Amino acid sequence: MKKMLPLAVVAAALLVGLGAGRVYSAHKLAKSNDLVVTRGDYDLYLVRPDQVAFYSLQACGGCEKTRRLLRELGVDYVERPADTSMVHRQELHRLDAKRVPVIVTAGYKLEGYDRDRTIALLEEQGYLRSGSR
Repeated sequence: MKKMLPLAVVAAALLVGLGAGRVYSAHKLAKSNDLVVTRGDYDLYLVRPDQVAFYSLQACGGCEKTRRLLRELGVDYVERPADTSMVHRQELHRLDAKRVPVIVTAGYKLEGYDRDRTIALLEEQGYLRSGSR
């Protein structure tokens, strides 16, 4: 019984540390504002080819701006909150994302927020409805 107590303390400390790491990671993701564009085949992350995936965090100004922009442009998207879903957090890890917001299209991964470049890439990929610009 005495040997189990130290093991329980170590296990509890490890769990607390892992939780703190997740919070730190989410905070670190939200800090970047520059747009980084990566070309690739991202079909696996899309529910439908005419819909984009949008990875976000709740306390992220760039995520809110991106959400508004996607709505304003009439882009069909599915939002994947990475701070409330372990599955979405793992997808961001597999995407090797370093910042949020992240928009995934069939041909690009956009990390960060830049209104004009985002619009240009969405238009180039055919995600904008006519008259939405």
